[in-house]
Amino acid sequence: MKQLLLTSTALVLTAGMAFAQTSTDVLLSDNATAESGVSASGDINTGTLGETGAGGSNEDAAALADWGGEYTDAYVNTSGVTAGSFNSSGESVSVNGQAANANLQFQVGTSNQSINMQSGTYQESATLQSGVDHIGIISQTDEANEAALAQRGERQTGTIFQNGVDNAAATAQIGADNTSVLLQNGDYNTAAHSQMGTMNLAMTYQADGENIAAQVQSGNDNKSFISQGGALSQSLAAIDGSSASVGLAQVGVGTVDGAGVGGSLNSAASVQVGSGNLSGIIQQGTGNEAVNYQIN
Repeated sequence: MKQLLLTSTALVLTAGMAFAQTSTDVLLSDNATAESGVSASGDINTGTLGETGAGGSNEDAAALADWGGEYTDAYVNTSGVTAGSFNSSGESVSVNGQAANANLQFQVGTSNQSINMQSGTYQESATLQSGVDHIGIISQTDEANEAALAQRGERQTGTIFQNGVDNAAATAQIGADNTSVLLQNGDYNTAAHSQMGTMNLAMTYQADGENIAAQVQSGNDNKSFISQGGALSQSLAAIDGSSASVGLAQVGVGTVDGAGVGGSLNSAASVQVGSGNLSGIIQQGTGNEAVNYQIN
């Protein structure tokens, strides 16, 4: 099975190109992992490596976050789970694959809000929120989309909008005030976000083709935007007409001129470990690959 596996202390190998970026002065006992579809795996703590080409039609996505002795995980088509969310308190939801749509929403704590909208067939969704004041929204249309959302701590906001065929998504957040926005429109996209500390912002927009994306952020105030298809900003409407927007400007990392709309088989990764890191990955065309690893 081809996969993209990223950890918060990572040696990332993408589509035959080695990117070895390490730091000898910072090694976190906490860990975050984002795994998405087709590409590579690596962890400098274990020395394990894996390698495949960019893109693909795999529907695997997993986001794992361990922080302060606690964890929260989200899986899609991984470890025998069609769509599921789990945490260190023993709370979990897991959706079985079936011909009709399926959804499970499980909330523990106070003042949590969870919305699930599905229109089509063969869709699965799982939501687990534990803590206080979380907002989780999932909207899926057409068929064969999966989604999993797991949040723990306080005031997390997670959004997954998927329109198309065979999209997959997973986002896991732990800590407080993290925001994850995952928008996919097209076919065969996969994505995973994992955030650990506080006030991190992760955004992904993917359109058409066999794109994959994975983002891992660790400390505080990290911001990252991945756009595959090339748009600098994009919005996607949910079934009820509400919309979510993502864009490079929300990161504040800089500007890009001349970006258009591209094709398929893109592959991207962003791993940020410390605090205050900014990252933007914009790809258009076909067969592109990118990786970013920052530590502060």
